[in-house]
Amino acid sequence: MALHSALWRRLDISDGLAHGALSDFTPDREHPDGAHLLDGAAVVRDDAGAWSLRFSVIADRGWLTRTVFVEVLADDGLERVTLSVDALGEWTLDGRPWPELRGCTDVDVSATPLTNALPVNRLGLPVGGEASVDVAWLDVPSLAVHRVRQVYRRGPDDARGLATYTYADPTYGEFAITVDPVGLVVAYQGLFNRVG
Repeated sequence: MALHSALWRRLDISDGLAHGALSDFTPDREHPDGAHLLDGAAVVRDDAGAWSLRFSVIADRGWLTRTVFVEVLADDGLERVTLSVDALGEWTLDGRPWPELRGCTDVDVSATPLTNALPVNRLGLPVGGEASVDVAWLDVPSLAVHRVRQVYRRGPDDARGLATYTYADPTYGEFAITVDPVGLVVAYQGLFNRVG
């Protein structure tokens, strides 16, 4: 099992780190074709107080999100949420149907750049290519889930040979993103810098 990990410092607040790992796991009964696993954590102190995040995302071999486990520990206690999506694009939130998310292909956990690896790897955009994706955007620390349309545009490789993208959504605007060869973010304009 190949494991790729990264540590990011938050740029938009004074106290925030995120850590993530991307790995593949071999076929089993539940995932006969194998799957990709994204495991992440974050520790933050911001306007909402101090909180920590722990999450896992299981994606199929085509990088489509299948299961998401998230927990947040904040001053007011521990909260958990589980999202699942079937092959028809039907989502559930803690076991209840969540039709607002029908057809979303990815999850985007707001407190980490790790989940950007899902559309980056799934889309495999050529230089100059552009694609829109609908995602289940999970706000942290509130754990509110919303449907968001995101746009990825592939730019040229930078001087280090790393892929560049422009990411845009209607709420937060447009950001430059640089990723390594396995799709992990190296720099996310104004939000994250990889430090390890």
